[in-house]
Amino acid sequence: MLFLTYCEVNESSPMQERMQVAKKLTTSGLFPPKGVKILRWDMTADNWGIMLFEADTAMEVSMTLASWRTACPGMFKITKTVPAIPISEGMEAWEAGMKAVLAP
Repeated sequence: MLFLTYCEVNESSPMQERMQVAKKLTTSGLFPPKGVKILRWDMTADNWGIMLFEADTAMEVSMTLASWRTACPGMFKITKTVPAIPISEGMEAWEAGMKAVLAP
């Protein structure tokens, strides 16, 4: 399944610490966790970003951010993770659903 995470980085979390954690997690194989494929991870100049990834289980989804939270407590102000559907794949199903709901 495809998932999208929105995150805001805590500005009081030192950049140097976050970079050290990033190196540790990525070089040790802790991130991404087994079974997770990161498709995109983008950050903005305003310290918010998105991550688009594939995972098969709820545990894989949970572990995607858990390693960061453990290695750098307080790094995120907020995260929101939801299943995602490419619009091109959802249009037919959404249209059928709307027709069923709006039918007299």
